[in-house]
Amino acid sequence: MKYIKKLINWIKDILKETIAQTFTLLGFFIAWLTLTGTAKDIVGVAIIFSTTLWLLTIGLRKDSDEVTPQKRSSK
Repeated sequence: MKYIKKLINWIKDILKETIAQTFTLLGFFIAWLTLTGTAKDIVGVAIIFSTTLWLLTIGLRKDSDEVTPQKRSSK
């Protein structure tokens, strides 16, 4: 049950991140459509690889964003 909750939270995070980056992903897609030949193949693979890596590392970025620095006490 614990792992199912983590999976559901991860999917929610993916959806939130994807919605937040809609125009970036749309730009990638439009740029890919304008290419032809080998360039289209190479850029397509690069877009898929980078998007997959971006989605897989959500947990790493989330943990670093939530860490808040300790406040110093004023003298």
